[in-house]
Amino acid sequence: MMRAFVYAAVVAAMVAFGFGVYHAAAVLKTTHREVIRPTAQSGPSLAGTVYVAQDGALYRLEGGRFTQITDNAGWTEPAVSPDGTQLAAVRRIGNYSDVYLLSTQGRVIKQLTHHSARQAEYNHWSFFPRFSADGTKVFYSYDAKDPGSYEVDLAIFSLDINTGVAVQWTEPNPYTGGDVDPIPMKDGRLLYTKYSIDEKSQVHSQLWLQAGPGTEGVALTQPEDNCASPALAPDGSTVAMICRRDQLQSADVVTETFAGDVTLSAPVVLASGRLAAAPAFAPDGHTVVFLAPVEPGGAFQLWSVPVTTTASGAAAKALTSSVGLDATSAPAWAR
Repeated sequence: MMRAFVYAAVVAAMVAFGFGVYHAAAVLKTTHREVIRPTAQSGPSLAGTVYVAQDGALYRLEGGRFTQITDNAGWTEPAVSPDGTQLAAVRRIGNYSDVYLLSTQGRVIKQLTHHSARQAEYNHWSFFPRFSADGTKVFYSYDAKDPGSYEVDLAIFSLDINTGVAVQWTEPNPYTGGDVDPIPMKDGRLLYTKYSIDEKSQVHSQLWLQAGPGTEGVALTQPEDNCASPALAPDGSTVAMICRRDQLQSADVVTETFAGDVTLSAPVVLASGRLAAAPAFAPDGHTVVFLAPVEPGGAFQLWSVPVTTTASGAAAKALTSSVGLDATSAPAWAR
């Protein structure tokens, strides 16, 4: 009898929970704008071309119009080659993801990584591709995990496009998620996001700068600022980043300038009070685009803000209103 009572109580709780979830979903559906394909909305007429991702497809924003350039087949995280003729992008399928070279029209030129395996534990992940300054290599984050372990910490590798030779650059801190957002610099150094865990078991993100493969590197930001997602201005002098500090549902879009080889200074908050993500510079370095919801709980939209020497959070402008872009896929802005 007691077992029957307990079983009935558990079933009742499950039913109540399910009802609550569907009720909440209904409320959200009626109170937030419907997400549409970018091609169904006109965009701003920005100088050059911006590539974004939504729901497994890549889109090109050019002349105020969005054009879908790939199928909805797991595509995300586009990056533009230095000469503007190719894209590097991630295709995520099931339990793995790979990096590809694409034309700017979305045609597959070459598959750069091959991470699919018959056994799930032998699958691997690659994310955040970026071209080297000379266009001969693609940097990306890869989980060089042990198949017998649940630990998955991403390390940054560079891959020679012509030879296929991969070189590991970073050694991630264990059980943090690893090193992400690689930004190869013109002088050969690497800027990226490194995660760590402090003595209180709190995870922190910092911008990190490394001179070469396997070198120790140096932190550019403080752990308590929780800065991540670096973007580098075309002239290499200014870094844009997302700094969460002690907030969970809000972050700042911040720029800082290099005051030496391994020092950042003169922080400027370009936008605050938003769940901001994934900044990127315009080709002329005068504007930063980023992703953030327009309304609390809403989908991520494309925003822009001018790069200035003083705080200008009020100047941030939403460029879309209902397209729902991938928050982990930074826009790629080309001439």
